[in-house]
Amino acid sequence: MQSIKNNSTEQEARFDMHELFFSITDSQSTIVSGNETFVRISGYSKDELVGQFHNIVRHQDMPRIVFKTFWDYLRADKPIVAYVKNRTKNGGYYWVIAAVFPLEDRYVSIRFKPSSALFTSVKEIYFRLLMAESKLEMPQSEALLLELLNKFGYRDYTHFMNEALLGELLERKKLLLLNKSYIKELDFETSEFGLCMKSIFTSSKTLLDQYGKWFEKIDTFNKIKSMFEEKSLTLNALARDIVLLSLNASIASYKLKDDGGETFSVLASDIRSNSKENDILIGNIYNLSQSLSEFLNETIFLVSSISLQMEMVTFFIQEQIDNKTKVYTLELNKNIQTLFELVKINHEKLALLPLSMNKSIRKTLTCLDELEQQIMYLGYVQVYGIIESARHNDDSLGFGKIFLQLKELIAQTTQEISLVNSMSESFYIENSKLVENSKEITEMLIKLEIKIRSMK
Repeated sequence: MQSIKNNSTEQEARFDMHELFFSITDSQSTIVSGNETFVRISGYSKDELVGQFHNIVRHQDMPRIVFKTFWDYLRADKPIVAYVKNRTKNGGYYWVIAAVFPLEDRYVSIRFKPSSALFTSVKEIYFRLLMAESKLEMPQSEALLLELLNKFGYRDYTHFMNEALLGELLERKKLLLLNKSYIKELDFETSEFGLCMKSIFTSSKTLLDQYGKWFEKIDTFNKIKSMFEEKSLTLNALARDIVLLSLNASIASYKLKDDGGETFSVLASDIRSNSKENDILIGNIYNLSQSLSEFLNETIFLVSSISLQMEMVTFFIQEQIDNKTKVYTLELNKNIQTLFELVKINHEKLALLPLSMNKSIRKTLTCLDELEQQIMYLGYVQVYGIIESARHNDDSLGFGKIFLQLKELIAQTTQEISLVNSMSESFYIENSKLVENSKEITEMLIKLEIKIRSMK
């Protein structure tokens, strides 16, 4: 993509894949602090950055609507993720994937180098937004952004940013596994600073590994989410087919003038009544699957966020050791405590989600059990209907065909119920393990918090 300003002479700042940087701002976006990597890449000195609005590094190629979206989320006390092109002091540039998290009266922004295939698409989206912005009001730009995201398969900005963060973290992990040349032994000195920092670093690494295990389950979370959504829609479609079939049976029964008409009318009424109850149960299952899907989406985003936050903690400590920091400073203490506080708050949210998911799964299993009983009764109705159809020789009215179709729908519904049941029970067991694991992590976080608060 060519820049809207045709800045073909711009130099891209050196920014390695393994590097992470953060900045902390107040509620007005004034920079309060940041790590050395941020200072180095921006080209400014730390004194030049602190006290300035964060737009000191804003690049003219960034669409205004992206920053409006940023502030819409942050003012609603929600985290936001976006691709951002920043400007260096000497006129160069660097792209980041920025994850910004509200924290009381501050915002913590963690950035790393984007590398996924989505990044190319984003450049195209930004270019089109920039081309249109001079002619559009902000509401129109917002509508255009949503339209462009929809074309790339995203429901809304939240869907896009969740997928972007996860995709970029997965791609980054893959690239870092291929090239481990950046890994080196840290020189923890035997001073009080070194020993204390080593303990914090070791604990942080252990926690990062624990969250890494959750992160590895994200693919499983996505598959479960898709399966629940797919199966609930399938059950919904089958329920509608049974309702339609009950109406056909009612219409056919009205055409009979003899005693058989009353029998088939009762059977049709039973099917209709049963199908309505099934429809309610399947509607409940669908709603529960939607809730479960939302819980899983939040879980995926929180796991991605916390993995990034924990890695930022370990990278920041490593950065201090590499820079041969000898003593604690008030700013260093505050930065480590701020990053840790971010992890702690998000972990508390994450720890509640498996409990919420288990409640949804238990309710789903109850609905499935009731639906299974309903379908079993419908099976009795179908068998009796086949017998009555044969006895009345109703080829002209088609009752035999209706009840054969009903038999097929019952078989399909029964199979889907069995699949959802098995899937729910398996997920419930796996999810219960996450509940226990989150308790272990909570204990580890408490111990790490004590170490961090003891820094002097």
